[in-house]
Amino acid sequence: MPKLNLKKKNEDNAQEPNCAKKTYKFQVLELILNPIVNNIVSDNDLSIIKQTRANRQKNSSNSWKNLLIWGENKSIMGSLNHKFSNKINLIYIDPPYATGGNFESKTFIGENGTFENKKAYSDIWDGGINEYIDFLYDRLLLMQNLLSENGSIYVHLDWHVSHYIKVILDEIFGKENFRNEIIWAYPAASARTRRFFIRSFDSILFYTKSNEYTFNDDPGIYMEYSDRVKFALKEDGKGMFYYRGGSHNGKKLSQKVYVTNKGIFPRDVWTDIPYIRANTLEYQAFSTQKPERLLKRIILASSNKDDIVADFFCGTGTSLAVAEKLGRRWIGSDVAKQAINISRKRILDVWNSNDLIDWKKKYGRRSQPFKIVRTNEDTQAINACKDFLVENIQKKDIMSLIQDTKFVVNISKKDSKIMVDLVDYIIPNLNLIKDNIKNRIKNFSDWIDSWSIDFNHQEHSFTTAWISYRTLKNRKLELTSVPYNYEEKGKHKISIKVNDILGIETIQDYDVVIT
Repeated sequence: MPKLNLKKKNEDNAQEPNCAKKTYKFQVLELILNPIVNNIVSDNDLSIIKQTRANRQKNSSNSWKNLLIWGENKSIMGSLNHKFSNKINLIYIDPPYATGGNFESKTFIGENGTFENKKAYSDIWDGGINEYIDFLYDRLLLMQNLLSENGSIYVHLDWHVSHYIKVILDEIFGKENFRNEIIWAYPAASARTRRFFIRSFDSILFYTKSNEYTFNDDPGIYMEYSDRVKFALKEDGKGMFYYRGGSHNGKKLSQKVYVTNKGIFPRDVWTDIPYIRANTLEYQAFSTQKPERLLKRIILASSNKDDIVADFFCGTGTSLAVAEKLGRRWIGSDVAKQAINISRKRILDVWNSNDLIDWKKKYGRRSQPFKIVRTNEDTQAINACKDFLVENIQKKDIMSLIQDTKFVVNISKKDSKIMVDLVDYIIPNLNLIKDNIKNRIKNFSDWIDSWSIDFNHQEHSFTTAWISYRTLKNRKLELTSVPYNYEEKGKHKISIKVNDILGIETIQDYDVVIT
């Protein structure tokens, strides 16, 4: 039987772990202000792209930009602590559950919709449950430091470990600050067991930092009426009502009772939010992806507009996309570069997703500016997806693959306008890639997941002014940028970045002279 050895609080009761004192500088990988996306251009877009330099200067100030951080979250939270201690209003995490298995995602190739399964992350712990508990304990301590006094944390788990983690949360946040164990019940369509009752729910443990916490009675969090109530509801000129029965002196009476809300205040068992299906707009082909409507209820209930919402296991970016659409500021991190790439595209494509207030409509608005950063904790990161590479590949071979990959562009100039065409993508070390991947490549562009351009590149600052990327619902990739007009004569540097399906990111710089 596993033994829980809870770590002791510091003598000053601050509970600050040693890792909170060790900080790393953040390296800015990309600044995304308001780029043109997939050549969908409006008059406003043309105005925006002409002001790239002005936008860069305007946004280089201390004004807030949302953060997408690539790296190990323990180091990230320790590094955030000096600036964001007691500043984050809401934390939601969906960490590993110590299931003992591996979880997959799908990588789609080219325009024809074929895909390859690959490992998204491993949930196997060599040290068993004690190693897992130590892992999460350290991180929850850091989250407690970051959380504001009126803040809340929601920890999404399942039957494997929720009972262990509740004891830890009681220790870190205090038993008196436990608010709910929320049961998210969903259908288990594929369950085949007949040896025990089918498991078809997750637990979400809801704690607050103190007794003075944000909690909103917002109509957007309400659950639908039951079918029985909906059947009984009627409508007249005054609104929706039902008949309340009764009797007096043996005579049956009925009374109209009008209702103002379109549902009921949520209980702690949520049965009205379905899991993600492949035919939905939000589907990201990730096996543990959570639905936006689940995060909508949490974020509306436990934060206000312009509050900071954080998710340090952000995965496909569901919590970030919901925070974006609900007008919250956000910080997201993940250790997997694949998750960062998915989240990046998802935030960029948020305009094309469901509106959270009226689900049948598109959101229709651009994302707010955000930065992609990483800690400088590691000297070298290997981005290539090993699932696509031959067996027993050596680290030096992976490094060679990353360093030798290149692309070819054609930059055309007419007066002060330039356009960029992507004309080839070259992977010299094709012998390192599995045959079942190579055989699906019919055109050079099939290798490419996205590419972006910084038309006024400055050192250490890639600012995306134009980007084209594939999504699961739209596999088309634009290979020609929109025209960019330089208003200043002289020499300008163009930086172009290509991300491929292997996870390799290649950046090349070019000089153009405007006369």
